[in-house]
Amino acid sequence: MKKLLFNSFLVIPMLFVGFLSNAQYSGDTFAKAKQTKTANLTYVYSESPGFAAEINGEVQGVCVDVMSDFEFYLLDNYGITVNSKMEKAHANNFTAYLNAVKKSSNGVFGLSNTTITQKRKAEYNFSPPYITNIGMMLSNEALPTLNDMSKIADVFAGKKAVTVKGSTNEDQILKIKKNYFPNLTIEYVNSFDEVLAKIVNSSDYFTNIDFTYYLDATKSKKPIKRHPAGDQTAEEFGIVMPKNSDWDKPFQEFLTEAYRTSPSYRKIIAEHLGRNALQLLDAVVQE
Repeated sequence: MKKLLFNSFLVIPMLFVGFLSNAQYSGDTFAKAKQTKTANLTYVYSESPGFAAEINGEVQGVCVDVMSDFEFYLLDNYGITVNSKMEKAHANNFTAYLNAVKKSSNGVFGLSNTTITQKRKAEYNFSPPYITNIGMMLSNEALPTLNDMSKIADVFAGKKAVTVKGSTNEDQILKIKKNYFPNLTIEYVNSFDEVLAKIVNSSDYFTNIDFTYYLDATKSKKPIKRHPAGDQTAEEFGIVMPKNSDWDKPFQEFLTEAYRTSPSYRKIIAEHLGRNALQLLDAVVQE
């Protein structure tokens, strides 16, 4: 009897830990917030330079400031006061971050460099795009420059690609493997910070990565090289929400083209991504 009781005491904490590990985040619905004039919201983030990154204990970046502007919009237009909390448990695992948002409900928002795709639209709600991404192919500076994608198997012979599972960057690597580099070996890590660390510390790798990592790396004078053949500008980033969220409706009203061209928004981009980012984005708009 004592043994059985002891085992029961062991099982209960283990079940509790298991429950916590699969816990879903939640927040108020927009419908409720309109009635109560208060919204309790949860922000889940994944580390991404300039977009959402912890600096001196505080998460900062473009996504954070866009959400702040959204909060002011809700107050000005609906009289809703927002109480928000930042969840950091999935900061260093992009795939876990996406899964956490997917399993959550109502007033939960994912803050990171999350690309809007048709496949993801089937599983999430998205805000309108808050920025156009420029995907880049990067490697250690020791590798020869790739100017023609059709020659990648020769120029990068013996090299491996490194990326994050489930990302659109992985999709680009898989396309390269299928179309140009059938013998390519792909190595997976949990975050894009790890991806960058791989190419900084070794000439054995190359990657497809978002332009902000390139800007951050060059600012820090890291030994990386950008390969012109790998530039892409088709992607757009959005704030991601659970599929059952009704907060996409006020986001459609708030995050307009007028907002994206406003001095307030451009100040956010310059502050967190730098004036070089503004020049890159302006060039994309003109194309």
